[in-house]
Amino acid sequence: MLPDLLVASKSDEASRSILNYILEKETFRQSESKKIMVDGNFLLAVFDEKHLYLDNLEQFLPDNGVEAKGIIFLSRHSSKADIKSITVHPTGNFSGALLGGKPGTLTVSYPSAMSASLRYLKENFSGDNFEITFEATHHGPSLNKMNYYIEIGTTENQWTDPVALEAVRGAIFEREDRNFDTFVGVGGGHYMPKITEYFLKNDINLGHMIPKYALDSITEEMIVQAVEKTPGCKGFLMDKKGTKAPARDLIKKVADLRELEIISI
Repeated sequence: MLPDLLVASKSDEASRSILNYILEKETFRQSESKKIMVDGNFLLAVFDEKHLYLDNLEQFLPDNGVEAKGIIFLSRHSSKADIKSITVHPTGNFSGALLGGKPGTLTVSYPSAMSASLRYLKENFSGDNFEITFEATHHGPSLNKMNYYIEIGTTENQWTDPVALEAVRGAIFEREDRNFDTFVGVGGGHYMPKITEYFLKNDINLGHMIPKYALDSITEEMIVQAVEKTPGCKGFLMDKKGTKAPARDLIKKVADLRELEIISI
């Protein structure tokens, strides 16, 4: 089985903290390429720039003599509400590209691994007053390999919290990917609360997640892209109250054309 590539950024305080913790707890060694370290079924690369702008990382792999199944970005989480949290999310932009990536372009989500990471966090994290949740698909970089972000938010107190760091380490190295049916999440706020709640109670995986604010200008093309870039997609998990009628109609149209299921919650 191909390894996953972990990507850390020196420009991100939380990423540096997660990186240092992982290097302390795991046994990474230098590969033949000076730019990549190896530990069992994981690769690790460290970049000076922020993750958001590391476009075309899939080419970085063969350029350094390796290949990977997917990419996991180690990152900080920012929140205006200053909420303590650990989140996971897919990448891409439904409209503009204010934070890296390309406008109207999604990357390939990594449903089995991202879902397994969130389940691990929910089942094993013992920290106080942390929100453990999905986030909707947002921001760069732009790439064509399965990927997701795992983030600690929102201040230095959380980025250096050993309990949070251990939870993130476990969510990567000890996760159990499952071959559950996979869905695109639709509707609700940025943290997809009803989608997250349903997910945690049922044996499913989630790929791309389209929040209510993105649905105001969503096109059929973007919905199709979310399906096509969610490997193994069986349909949609829809927060019905969090999805306006025009968007519900578009979702139904795509589901009917592609013989996909809709689970309304």
